[in-house]
This record gives sequence, structure tokens and C-alpha cells, in this order.
Amino acid sequence: MAKLNLMPDPRYNKVDRYPLVIRVSHKGKPKYLKTGFILNSKDWDEKRRQIKSSFPNSVRANSKVQKKMSLAQEVLSDHHAVLKELTADQITNLIMQRFEENDKEKLPPIHNLAPQSRKTTLKEYGEKVIARYKKANRFGMVGSFEDALVTFSKFHGNDNLLLTDIDETFLEDLEADYLGQGLKLNGLGTKLRAVRRIYNLAIKDKDTELNETHYPFGKSGYSIRTEKAKKRAVNLEVIQAIRDLDYPINSTRWHHRNYFLFMFNMRGMNFIDLAFLPTDAIQEDRLRYKRTKTKRGNSVKEFNIKITEEAQRILDYYADPKNDKGLAFPIMRDVIDSADKEYIYKLYQNRLRNHNRRLAFIGEAVGLTENLTTYVARHTFATAGLHKGISKAQIGDMLGHTNYYTTEAYFDDFDKDVLDDAADQILG
Repeated sequence: MAKLNLMPDPRYNKVDRYPLVIRVSHKGKPKYLKTGFILNSKDWDEKRRQIKSSFPNSVRANSKVQKKMSLAQEVLSDHHAVLKELTADQITNLIMQRFEENDKEKLPPIHNLAPQSRKTTLKEYGEKVIARYKKANRFGMVGSFEDALVTFSKFHGNDNLLLTDIDETFLEDLEADYLGQGLKLNGLGTKLRAVRRIYNLAIKDKDTELNETHYPFGKSGYSIRTEKAKKRAVNLEVIQAIRDLDYPINSTRWHHRNYFLFMFNMRGMNFIDLAFLPTDAIQEDRLRYKRTKTKRGNSVKEFNIKITEEAQRILDYYADPKNDKGLAFPIMRDVIDSADKEYIYKLYQNRLRNHNRRLAFIGEAVGLTENLTTYVARHTFATAGLHKGISKAQIGDMLGHTNYYTTEAYFDDFDKDVLDDAADQILG
């Protein structure tokens, strides 16, 4: 038999703020219906199953919640004879329909309504933003926008989600659903930041009905949460073990080891900068280039790095007098002349994935339990510098960070290891 229970959303059991939901339990499967209220833990009376007076307008809030509970109970009563044949999803849909019917009954007659204002959907405006970014050849962000639109539309149930309907409650419910599927919080964060960017652009656009009062993010709204990623640094003995692997010259893994070691030597260079590194960036014994990731910034840093002996040997191998493509490495030489920039970027993404797959095999060969990826070269360079006593400011500058906070966040997990090593030295 189906049961109803008014409760804080149990999917938020590790936080102090959570949506108030109606749980529909049927055949061992729970479903959750949002009430439209988000509470702090101090505002919920577990014994009386109601909102405490500490919550703003608590009497009105309790009245609204109890009305939803009554409507949900009416649905169960109306379908009592067939409940056994229905699934939890079907019962939940019936209750949601009753909620919608009740809301429609409260609307004034159509002739009393003012003309409807423009309604902008997330899909409509998101596609407008995507087109703009494609025109600017910013395909990395295009992928983030497209993934976000798919996630939001799937959660909403169709493509007609209005930007004005994306409020704090909607985002809290989306987060609960996403994490309930066993997916990672940082993956959701990437999609939410993409939608936040779409929302900000829509607010600035005079052709939409949006303004700052609609904004669901920020201090007074939904806060995009992140979780600390696992450290991706290895010790320098692992780097040496990678160097010592006996791969046949010109074999696939030999090439990918070269790419990894070059990135490590160049202060943890990003793979995209390696793949598109122009030959004219090599100036005598130095490498001068700007990070692809930050080329549009206001404080873009140009790298001017001394080429190490190991890096020079790798460059010498790939130097080709017949190379008229202008790239130092062969990764993207075969397509760089294409007029289709989106095609080039998608092919780059495929080759990045292929590179990381090859690195995983190389990591296994030296006994790593975690995947060896392009990020490992960058994180290892940074961590090794910190362990050798180089200041965070200097390492941040070598990594190309343009502000102090980026560097601090980067080293957030590294400090305790350095302190542990220092304590070991003191204690012998």
C-alpha cells in the first residue's frame, strides 16, 4: 500500500539545509515530491512533522504544505481500488497532476489577465549562446553548454524548461536527483556553471524578460558545491621509472611517453598546448607561448621557459624539415589546415582521450594503482616544487596562475604532506 510522509529530503543528510519533500512509498520504492520550501535544520519540528515558527511566514508555509499533503492523500483515496496495479512512478505522476490542476483553479479568468510577457526557455537561449561560442571558436565551452542542456532537459522531462523556472528549489532537486544516481558532485558543478553563464548572459540581454531578481545563484540563492578531487601527483621516482621503461623507438607508447615527459619538463604543460604548440614558439633554448585556456583573459601570462636537455631531445626527434604545418608535434598536423574549426577541436578531444588511454597503460607498467593522465605531469611538477621548499607564489607563477586564490586552491591538499615530511625530519 502506498504511504505518504512529509520529511526533509533524506538525500541531503550530510548538509544543514535541505528541501522539504513528500515521500511517496509504494512497493518498496520511494519517490520524492518537492513542496517548494527549503529549510535549515533548526526550522523543522521532527516530532510534530511541521515547520517551526523560526521559519519566515511559518503559518502560511505549513498551510501550503498541508494542502499539498491533503491533495496527495486525495489521490491515494481516489485510486484505492487500483493502487496495487500502479507503480510508484505512476502514483507520483497522478499526484503531480493533481497539484497542477489545483494551481490552475487558483488562476483568475483569462480575460482578467494582462498580456503574457515573453517566456525564454533554457534550450532556446542556450542554443543562442552555443552559436555565439562556436562563432568564436570556443569549442571547449560549447561542449559544457551542450552537456548542461541535456542534463537539465532530462531532469525536467522535456525541452520547454523556462529560465524563470530555474530557481533555488529546482536546483536543489536537480542536485539531489543527480547525486542519487551515483554521479559525482564535480561533474554536476561543471554543468551548473555552464547554466549559470547562460543565465548571466540572458539577464544582460534586453530581448529577454529576465532581470537580477530571477537569478537563482549566489549568496542569496543556490551555491554550486564542489568536492576535493583526489590528488593526481606522483613522486619523482615514478617519473624516473617512466623514463626507464623499455619501449621500441617509434612505437605508440614510446611516443605517448615522450609527450608526457615533455609536458612534465615544461612545468606541467597542458596537452592542448602541446598538441597545438607552434614551431616558432621554440626560440633558441627557450619556449615562449600563451596558454590556450587563458588566451582571452585580461591578464594573460606568456610562458618563457628554459628548454631542458630531455625536452630538447624530444623536440629534436619530432623536428621535421618537411613540416610545413607549423606545429612542433605531429599530434594535430594532419588536420590543422582544415577550415572546420569545430571538426579540429572534436578530433583533438578524441586524441586527448586516446593519449590518456595510452598513459593508463604506461602507469600500469610502473605499478601505479591510479590512472596516469595528462594532469599528473602538472600536479607532480607543482608538488615536487612544494616539497623542495619553493614558495607557492613562485610555483603559481611557473604554472601560469594569474591570482593568489587559484594557487591556494591548487595546493589545498598538498600542505599536509609537506608538513608531515617536515615533522618526520624533526622527529628523525
